[in-house]
Amino acid sequence: MSHHQIWHAFYYDRSGPSAAPCRSEVIEAVNEEAAASVARAHLGECKRVSLEAAPWMSRKNRIIFAEEERRTAYMH
Repeated sequence: MSHHQIWHAFYYDRSGPSAAPCRSEVIEAVNEEAAASVARAHLGECKRVSLEAAPWMSRKNRIIFAEEERRTAYMH
């Protein structure tokens, strides 16, 4: 049985660091790549999603942009 990790996804329909998210969800996945796949699939009309590890996990946040043709991501 796999141990799942908890990720928080915050979806934004406006760009800019001060924009509030338009919606959020909790994603349970086996790893960061699986969580990112779910977040990409749930982007809908949003411009970006911020994928954040649960506070007790030592992972970085990940931003995924919809406007990029390949929907690539970067870490910060």
